[in-house]
Amino acid sequence: MNYANKQGKQLKISTMKDVKTCKKLNRTLTKWVIDLHGKGYTNDFSQINNQRLRCIQNCEDFPISDLSINVIDQGFDQLTQTYKYIHTIETMDGDKGLLVIEALCTPQLAN
Repeated sequence: MNYANKQGKQLKISTMKDVKTCKKLNRTLTKWVIDLHGKGYTNDFSQINNQRLRCIQNCEDFPISDLSINVIDQGFDQLTQTYKYIHTIETMDGDKGLLVIEALCTPQLAN
């Protein structure tokens, strides 16, 4: 729903349906993170560039080509108001973690 305020600017008022949809989408993202943490994906990764990822916990950098990366799902992040992809990451040493970013991250797309 849209309404005009005193200055004539449009205000967007969320309907209950909009709020429920956002909560459902955000729950999808949260549910995946909790479920995957329970399966041993406890490290957090960040993307340095399109060729490297960094483990936040130990600051170790990895070439994307040396990692096993799987896209799990896409969910809505209420904090940034964007859709994000959830990836599982496995290193050659057996460390496991998650990468949650707005774009797909796969070795094939990184080249």
